[in-house]
Amino acid sequence: MIAEEIDGLELLCEDLPEIETDSGEVQLVNAQRDDIKNRFAALQEPLEKKKKKVDEKENLREFNKLAGDEEQYLKEKQIALDNNNLGQTLMEAEMLLSKHQAFVGDLEKHTPTFEVTMEYGKELQVADHYGSNIIEARLNQLKAQWDDILQKSEARNKDLEENNLTQKFYFECTEAESYLKEIAHLITTDTPADEASAETMLTKHKTVQASIEDHKERINNLKTMLDSLNDHPLMARFNNRYDYINEAYEKLDEKAKKRRKVLEDSYNLFHFNREVAELNVYISSKEIVANSNDLGRDYEHVQVLENKFNEFYTELTTIGQGRVDELFVGGDSLLDNNHTMTPDIQNAMSGMQEKWANLLDLAATRKATLASSVELHKYHRDVNVLISRIQAADASIPSDLGRDVSTVQALQRKHQSMTHDIQAIRSQVEGLDRENGKLQGEYPGARARGVGERQEQLESSWTRLQEHLTLRKEALLSSTDLFTFLRAANQLIQWATNMRKLFVTDEIGTNVSAVDLQILQHRDLKCEMDTRLSNREECEKLGNDLLTKEQFVDVVTEKLDQVTLVWDSLYSDWDETLEELDIMLEAHTFARDAKSADTWITNQSGNLTDPPETAKAH
Repeated sequence: MIAEEIDGLELLCEDLPEIETDSGEVQLVNAQRDDIKNRFAALQEPLEKKKKKVDEKENLREFNKLAGDEEQYLKEKQIALDNNNLGQTLMEAEMLLSKHQAFVGDLEKHTPTFEVTMEYGKELQVADHYGSNIIEARLNQLKAQWDDILQKSEARNKDLEENNLTQKFYFECTEAESYLKEIAHLITTDTPADEASAETMLTKHKTVQASIEDHKERINNLKTMLDSLNDHPLMARFNNRYDYINEAYEKLDEKAKKRRKVLEDSYNLFHFNREVAELNVYISSKEIVANSNDLGRDYEHVQVLENKFNEFYTELTTIGQGRVDELFVGGDSLLDNNHTMTPDIQNAMSGMQEKWANLLDLAATRKATLASSVELHKYHRDVNVLISRIQAADASIPSDLGRDVSTVQALQRKHQSMTHDIQAIRSQVEGLDRENGKLQGEYPGARARGVGERQEQLESSWTRLQEHLTLRKEALLSSTDLFTFLRAANQLIQWATNMRKLFVTDEIGTNVSAVDLQILQHRDLKCEMDTRLSNREECEKLGNDLLTKEQFVDVVTEKLDQVTLVWDSLYSDWDETLEELDIMLEAHTFARDAKSADTWITNQSGNLTDPPETAKAH
């Protein structure tokens, strides 16, 4: 505050030269200012010393306050540690241990506060505080009290944990002894009267025995606790207590096992006798099915019978066999345990084995008989189906022979496809033929004759179908030849007609050159006609082949006559046209020559009548 006023006075003095005043007054002001500054500077050192002393007193007061708080805290903790009670029961021991653990937790939580106090005192010592000796003594006292508290706390924690383990051991021993006494009363010696009572007793006893087995872990835990008390002064007493409990447990466990064996033997015997009775009923019901003589009305019916019997046989050889095996296992178990009813058990097992073997023989015979019946019915069914298929294929063979070559070729392709599809029937016919031979060998007599007759009917149908297919193929081939011939004949007739139009005309050249050109063209047409002779020969050959086969005689004869007539007319007309052209050529040649002669004569006559001068000029 004073330093700020002096700084303000300094600023005022610096502004004085700008004020219009007497110079002597300015000097007086400056001198007063310097005097004030010097006096203020002389006060600084005493003030600093005073301030330091005041601060050190305040710091010492603060340290004493913090140290006092710590001493009070440690005093309270010391009172708590002076309690030597470790607990006389497990509950008291656990409560005291928990309480001490909270005590330790509080110490750990308070440690930073204690360290702050100690650090604060050390800082004062480092700052050369005037009370450093007092501070050091108090710090040493606090550290000694703190270390003592920690040491006693650790020792009490160890004592409490050891006592807690001891009390727990005593508690577990008491509980184990109490349990063994209670559970021992549940192991009775009552004898069951039937299977239900035996099962009930066994179920209850299993629960008791499971509880005893679960208690084994408690005995093991008791042993673990005993091992952890190895250095305890009462170790000999602890060992005796444990040995007594363990021996009692072993005796109880052995008693429970024996009781269980007795109950299991009783239950197994009752169960065995019931299974024997139920299996006898089961076998009697299955024998009725196995003795059936029904072989089915047809293939579908016998399939139903076989499927049902296969299910029956599967159930017999799995579930039924399993029941028998289970019965024998139970009986063997009873015999192995030297049961008192051993003779009766052996007789029951022997009788059951004989009955079961007889049932399996009956079932196997019935299975084989049904399989044979399935083969016979399947053969007759397959033959019927195949004959129906052959007859349907035979009926589906068309009679249409086509309208022209393209339609016939389409019918041929369809016939080839049909023939290819029908060939698949051949393998089925052959397969049934082999099956027929097999069945006739296996089933002689009337059944074999029936199989043979059906096979003959099948082969007859198949042969008839093959013949019809062959006839159809030949008919289509003949139809192809016919339409090929007709197409060739019509093409020849059409070509000859068109060719005739080229030279049969009323337009004949008006001079020698034109007629000569027509003759050349007419002879070229003759060459083209001659090249077509091979086509005519092929056409006539096709027609003659059909006539040789005596197929389509009327149509072929008529068409051959048309071809012959048209071609004969073509050549006749060509000859006539050529003759006309030759006559016209001679006429035009004569006319041309006559005209040339007439012109020459005229020219020559003129020369004879001209005057001499004109003659010279010529």
